[in-house]
Amino acid sequence: MKALAIQFGFAILVSISSLNAQLDPSFRQNQFNVLVLNPAQTGANDRNEISINALKSWVGVAGAPKTISAMGNFNVTDQLGLGVIVMNDEIGPVKSNRISLSSAYHLKLNRKWMASVGISGMVANVVVDRPSVSTTELNDPHMQSILNSGSQLRAGFGGLLYTKNFYVGASQPLIGSVKFAFTNMNQYVPNPSVVAYTGGIIKMNNQWNFRPNLVYRYVKAFPVYLDATALFTYDKKIDMGLTYQLKGAFGAILGIEINKALYVGYSYTYPTTRLNTVTSQSHELAVRMRFGKSKKKYGFQNPRFFN
Repeated sequence: MKALAIQFGFAILVSISSLNAQLDPSFRQNQFNVLVLNPAQTGANDRNEISINALKSWVGVAGAPKTISAMGNFNVTDQLGLGVIVMNDEIGPVKSNRISLSSAYHLKLNRKWMASVGISGMVANVVVDRPSVSTTELNDPHMQSILNSGSQLRAGFGGLLYTKNFYVGASQPLIGSVKFAFTNMNQYVPNPSVVAYTGGIIKMNNQWNFRPNLVYRYVKAFPVYLDATALFTYDKKIDMGLTYQLKGAFGAILGIEINKALYVGYSYTYPTTRLNTVTSQSHELAVRMRFGKSKKKYGFQNPRFFN
């Protein structure tokens, strides 16, 4: 019984660790959740944006991850941005909720280059529903209670360097770890991740643009996480491309700008690990609404970040 409880506890903690390693969680369409990657992205877009993103991973697997998030990214001035994220995430018996606020300051370096630094603060809650899990030991006392972290404060920071057709950023989006009363999880919860990414726009002709991007995450004692996207944009309205996660999955992205205010995006992902023996798909659907006047900061229009 004790061995079973230890094994189950380890599985739960690995799940929580995975959430931290993947930034709660890992999205394919990063443009709808740029503030999750880096608070320095706050206010970097030309117009104000509100987006909703729903992600369902590993369809057909019991307890598979599912996430819904809402993000607001606003330009207060040319130099100052404010953002907000509300997110609900579930994986197995682990459920987490968070609300975060971010702010960034944008500085002109010269005629071509801009830089920004950003910070974020978050209130988060993690619940582990142990009684919901079936075990081989009837009425196992180790499985009768629900773990609840309560409301915990976390923070993040990052930097961004960008020009009209190129950007590079780095951040530590989550500082701190998940803690539960009377339960020591330090040996399972990893150090906060460090994120680095880059991307840009390559004009192919008058109608087509090529927009690659690369995202790298580092968490001590975890495998390397590298996410690459190759996106082609037609007439600045239709996005089509492929995504690849190192030793994880590959997939496709399709996005359509219905009008200047509304954009809809979808991604399909196929696992390349042993998960493909029990599931063959993950789905992500996103909707973005833009409003306010488009503005050119310091002589150039900001790049389209990510897909």
